[in-house]
Amino acid sequence: MGFSSTICAAIILIGLLIMIGSVSATFFLVLKEGISSWIAVSRAERVKLDIGLWLNISSLGDRAINVTVRNTGSRTIFLANGWNDVIVAYNASGYWRPFLSDFDIEQVRVAGSETAFSPLSHPYINPGEEAVITIQIPAEAPDIPHGSVVMVVFATHYGVSAVGEAVRP
Repeated sequence: MGFSSTICAAIILIGLLIMIGSVSATFFLVLKEGISSWIAVSRAERVKLDIGLWLNISSLGDRAINVTVRNTGSRTIFLANGWNDVIVAYNASGYWRPFLSDFDIEQVRVAGSETAFSPLSHPYINPGEEAVITIQIPAEAPDIPHGSVVMVVFATHYGVSAVGEAVRP
């Protein structure tokens, strides 16, 4: 009777130690992953804080919009369809309709000056630079009606956006 009690107690002790070890390992693994996630989120937020954009709508047509996007932050913004998104929304047929639109870079220049760069060799805007962009609304979208308020959103791949509004004359 004494020997079987010792074996039983040893088995229970080993089981308890394995359970405590498993719980401890799981706790530390979850803690490590939580800290890694928190660090990644804080880095992403820091990048967003380094980005600043300003958007001005220069002109509106039936199917094209000219805008100026200025980089007021401290990071370079690369200008490419798919890398950045342009959303145009306006009141067509009695309700607001948003359209994901393509854009072409007309000119990149130093903000507030006449110093310009070729968009082919300079398809990005550094801090303090601005780009003149022509936005083409998609073929399936209706023409922008006269008197309609038009909202343009330029969203970067960093998750930061600039918004401009204008009324089509």
